[in-house]
Amino acid sequence: MEFFIDDQEIEDQFQNIFKKIQILRNGETHQEMKNLGLTYQKSVGAGIVNLREIAADYTPNHLLAHKLWAKGFRETKILATLLEESNLVNTQQLDRWLKEMDFNELLEQASMNLFVNLSDVEDLGKDWIQSKNRKKELCAIMLSGRLAMRKDNQYDSYLEQFVDILPQNIEDSYYRNQLARCLGKIVRRNNKLAEKISKLVLHLKSKDKNWLEIWENLQYELELRG
Repeated sequence: MEFFIDDQEIEDQFQNIFKKIQILRNGETHQEMKNLGLTYQKSVGAGIVNLREIAADYTPNHLLAHKLWAKGFRETKILATLLEESNLVNTQQLDRWLKEMDFNELLEQASMNLFVNLSDVEDLGKDWIQSKNRKKELCAIMLSGRLAMRKDNQYDSYLEQFVDILPQNIEDSYYRNQLARCLGKIVRRNNKLAEKISKLVLHLKSKDKNWLEIWENLQYELELRG
């Protein structure tokens, strides 16, 4: 367990952030979230754009991120992923935070805001996609999609390996949707990756209707590559 020495300046920042979150309370959005199955125990219904605007006013800080996460609100957890120092994140913290992510929205935000920036992101992606843990697999898929959007070719080798070790059981509809989005982004990288994905999904779709859905979703991206 990690221990922290408190800091009054960081505590003041935390209190100010929470006040800003409370100002964003939106009953209509909160109800819409409930209708979508996002039944957080603690949430004010603030929009992601508003939370990003709040985060932009602060310097990332490990202690601040932990205070925000510990508060337990949807909004403070999302802000924690935005304001964490990626170089200070350890395995114990990742496991604890993942365990406390009760909704797909938090998995997506954490993958996009934090996990993709970790120094060992490639090892993490390969470990998680083979973990047989739904949360970890989803995060691996989402962070790999983010890496595929980066313009340099630094991650091409990783993405090739990632495609080779994809789970074949994709019964979960949200999982399938995220996987289709991820593979679509990887297809855009280059012809080699596009051909690799095309061959894989073409083979799997003949045995599993869920992969047929992935194949159909990929057609636009594959056609663009010619």
